[in-house]
Amino acid sequence: MFAALSSPNIHTPRNMQEYSSIILHYPSSSFWAGGTYIMSRPDAYPSNSLNQEIIYLGGIEELHRFQRNDRFAEFGSMVTLDEIISTGKTVLPKVLIDNIENIGSRLITRRATIGGALASKDVITSFPGTLIVLDANVEVKFIKKKRLHSKWMQLTRLLDRNGHLVLPAQGMISRVRIAFTDKNYQNFSSVGSFMTKGDDAVAVAFATTLNQDLLLNPTIAFTYPKLGILYSRDVDNVLSSLRFPLDDKEYKSLEMILFTFIDSTFQNISELQRARTKGILRNIIDDLNEKALTVPQSEGS
Repeated sequence: MFAALSSPNIHTPRNMQEYSSIILHYPSSSFWAGGTYIMSRPDAYPSNSLNQEIIYLGGIEELHRFQRNDRFAEFGSMVTLDEIISTGKTVLPKVLIDNIENIGSRLITRRATIGGALASKDVITSFPGTLIVLDANVEVKFIKKKRLHSKWMQLTRLLDRNGHLVLPAQGMISRVRIAFTDKNYQNFSSVGSFMTKGDDAVAVAFATTLNQDLLLNPTIAFTYPKLGILYSRDVDNVLSSLRFPLDDKEYKSLEMILFTFIDSTFQNISELQRARTKGILRNIIDDLNEKALTVPQSEGS
């Protein structure tokens, strides 16, 4: 029974030059960041695959760097979620902080990395949806013509029509840039376990500026861990057209429009996910209605 089991070959590059050499020789390698996802999977180790190659990214100093200025914060992909909170909690967007604190205890966030939370292949985490809402940019490193290249791009450009983040062949995320925002309404909501009950879990990230009865530059993303991420500028435009507070008829119309987008993207959304999505959406709209009704007279006149 044990004859078929094999230990992986672990590569530990210390800089991007060494990483480039390794990925050229072993293009099918798996990346190991914090390990919170891999080690939570049943039968993750030992492996039945022969000649399994793993590149451990923790030794690359460049991927641990953090910097910020007046406009944005930039994190290397090996920066942990706990480090993001400790270095930027007072300036980073509330929706991002709420998302990190929702993911789990410090036992998890001290190991989980921002790159791993974005690039996990088998289960989509709640993190990409939040960064999409914040219009985050990522630096992608990839091999082309036997050389390592870098390119900055909006995270939305990596989102395919099925709602999955897709990197170039032999690509990895090396840095993430998050702009500071002055949007006065931000909401992150998650129901269910993304790791253990992904078939029924859902997360919604939303950010906008509520200006009297209008939403300015609203962005919303729905994440279903086993299906994908729904983000559409068309949905944002629908939200921009609303005037608050919404009555029940207007809310039902909005709900119908949103689920038309959801159902056209994901055919296998569960009834529990549907109910949970409706509940989160209802809570957001109720909150916005209340805020629109309590605008000071001097602002609303």
